[in-house]
Amino acid sequence: MLAQATFTNESASGWQTVTFPSPVAIAPNTTYIAAYFTTSGYGVSRYYFVSQGVNSGPLHALQSGVDGSNMVYKYGSAPQYPTDAWQDSNYWVDVLVTVSQ
Repeated sequence: MLAQATFTNESASGWQTVTFPSPVAIAPNTTYIAAYFTTSGYGVSRYYFVSQGVNSGPLHALQSGVDGSNMVYKYGSAPQYPTDAWQDSNYWVDVLVTVSQ
């Protein structure tokens, strides 16, 4: 795990955002997993990564199969490392990046 943060002041609906306490350095051409834990539900789009990945600025969400499954998850009563995959789904966890030189 590179970093962890706890959501606070969440609303009943809409996009939720959390910021890490300090910046996290990442390396180019490296696959990372951004995960969250919830007991109240999630958004999912099945088959989202079957035939394509998604590029946004310097980040690339890979098509499933390029480097393992895309959008992994793990159900449980406490946070766990996500290792399961289901129908190349998108679980709608986004990462915001600030690029420094």
